[in-house]
Amino acid sequence: MRLAIMLPWVGKMIPSHLSFTCHTMIGGINTATLLLVYESSERRHIPQACRTRRNVIVQELDDGGIAELHAGRILEGLGTGSLFDGNVQSKMDLLFRVAPSSLSEFKPSWGWVFAKYLHGYSHWTYTDTDVIFGRSIILIYLTSR
Repeated sequence: MRLAIMLPWVGKMIPSHLSFTCHTMIGGINTATLLLVYESSERRHIPQACRTRRNVIVQELDDGGIAELHAGRILEGLGTGSLFDGNVQSKMDLLFRVAPSSLSEFKPSWGWVFAKYLHGYSHWTYTDTDVIFGRSIILIYLTSR
């Protein structure tokens, strides 16, 4: 069993306290991976602890890439020739630029939206930048068996 912990990020600068989250991933080195998906404008704000942990994957997308992934999956679900084809991506991009915190409203769909990053994991969940994991990841693994 291997757990993927999703953390997509859009908008304002990634908070420096994310380094604590990445650092505490060491408690789940054999059971969990943090998948940090962010847009390239935030490149310089990724804490070093996130770049050096073996079980933290840092995935950079072009600016607007997270909106593009969401829109792509929505349009895929609607089928080709939808009346919404031209608008979904631009509206998602605008939404995430104007109100970055609105990305959290889509958490239940992230397994579907980010499916291409979740291959090889038996389970997935999501987190925020202010969560400290430590040994709790080991407990998740033991209680799910």
